[in-house]
Amino acid sequence: MPPMPRPPAIQLRLHAYPQLLVDGRPVPLQLKRAWALLACLGDAGRRVSRTHAAHLLWPEAEGGVGRTRLRRLVHQVNGIAGLELVSGDADTLGLATEPAPPVVDLAQTRRIAFGVLAPDDGARVDGTPLLGPSTHTLLAGFQLEADTFEAWLAARRQEHGQLMLRALQRLAQRQLALGDADTALAASRRLLEIDGFADTGHALLLESLGRLGQGASLEAAYAQCASLMREEFGMRPSAAVEAAYALAVKALQGTPPPPAAPAAPAVRYAQVGGAAIAYATLGSGPEAMVWVPEAWSHIETALEEPRMRATIDRLARRCRLVLLDRRGTGLSERVGVPHTPEAAVEDVLAVMQAAGLQRAWLLCSSTCGSAGIEIAARHPERVLGLILCGVNVRGAWAPDYPWAVDEAAMETWIRQLQAGWGGPTSLELFAPSVAGDPVVRAWWTRTLQHSTSPNGLPGLLRTVHAVDVRHRLPALRVPALVVQREHDSIVRAGAGRYLAEQLPGAELVMLDGADHLFWHGSNSDAVMAAIEAFIDRQRTPAAAAAADGDQPMRPAQC
Repeated sequence: MPPMPRPPAIQLRLHAYPQLLVDGRPVPLQLKRAWALLACLGDAGRRVSRTHAAHLLWPEAEGGVGRTRLRRLVHQVNGIAGLELVSGDADTLGLATEPAPPVVDLAQTRRIAFGVLAPDDGARVDGTPLLGPSTHTLLAGFQLEADTFEAWLAARRQEHGQLMLRALQRLAQRQLALGDADTALAASRRLLEIDGFADTGHALLLESLGRLGQGASLEAAYAQCASLMREEFGMRPSAAVEAAYALAVKALQGTPPPPAAPAAPAVRYAQVGGAAIAYATLGSGPEAMVWVPEAWSHIETALEEPRMRATIDRLARRCRLVLLDRRGTGLSERVGVPHTPEAAVEDVLAVMQAAGLQRAWLLCSSTCGSAGIEIAARHPERVLGLILCGVNVRGAWAPDYPWAVDEAAMETWIRQLQAGWGGPTSLELFAPSVAGDPVVRAWWTRTLQHSTSPNGLPGLLRTVHAVDVRHRLPALRVPALVVQREHDSIVRAGAGRYLAEQLPGAELVMLDGADHLFWHGSNSDAVMAAIEAFIDRQRTPAAAAAADGDQPMRPAQC
């Protein structure tokens, strides 16, 4: 019996300008939309909607014209390749898996990056391939004259770049812990090539140089960091960089290092609707609390700001605290996902399931209040109570809700945020008491940049503007605390009073101040005291005994 023919070896390269190879020979695809289609399919790693693909490539096409063009394009691609590279059904299409699936360099890189980021379970993923010079890029030098595709590509480039930054940071930290300062040095240098302002990158670079005994390079690296921070932000290196420098100097002098700082919580992922939702758990206790995020968030940058970290640590000393990023923001799935109140509810419930939480307190600040209220209305048995800090229950102005902004004002604000992207835009509205603090300004800038993108921001905020959960309030039957500052310019004081009046049995705490971010301001300690006292009042002896004996759900495998 003759041997079976060997299937062709197919490679799709997407880091640099796209390239397709069959058995090592380049396939001469001359159509830019063909490359764009292959990039979309290779990036997704799964089948995608034909309607979505057609809209990306031909946004101006009406009716079924785009899908007709897509069918023709698939036929051309397969004909030029000499094999069935793209296949599908009536509604979806993807890269063919027979006779052999193509090897996509982008997918390989991401698999390694997620492996490096995965919580340690005894297996060590080799992260050195991430040190390559183009692993952080996506379709470098490629563009297509289609607004929808360019917006998609910009978002995917940013998301991939952020993944690489996180993976390189984790790789450097891991290798330092293993005593491999050479690889840690290479990873920190690679990280800084991608983002020269990354505080953690500078700190890891200094620590690696100290471990290797490279005193001259250490001094040069610290001087370069100090000069960069001074010229760009008018500030000294951060406390983390200064601490790393001091530690490196001690290492050069042979001084034993101090005990290691507590490790950052591992980021895990829950699955919902085909999207990955990032979450992290801190602390322990008889009860759980979920901090439902705002319109934009980023788990890891949240832990970098001293006041916010102090608030997180304080909550984690009382309960098991879960942080998450909703779909469309932070470390969670960003592209091609719904930005709706329904999606926010699904995200929180999926994280509770994955974390093994039967019931939890929901801490909601700002725009996430609507999601907390929806969960309490639909699933009161899952909610120990609502803690609502600076929350609007309607996003848009109405005659019977005059505390929100109208559509024109919202669109103006969106344009202002986009124009100021790359800086601490609107910090003076969110936290006026620290708007001049260079450390907070740098943190706020990083948070915005890492949470979303200028193109992704409008969708998030327009969704917030369309929310209205007032009809839910009269029927809610869970304990609720409303905390509101008198001069908050993001959520007006009247909105807080209205919420407390309409929510049966709600407790209202009105405080002086203008900071919308509740962990900032001169009375931030009073906010925390009010939250803690509220929880204590709800924990009657019977409730406390029930909570202490509550059997947690089995965490979902994800």
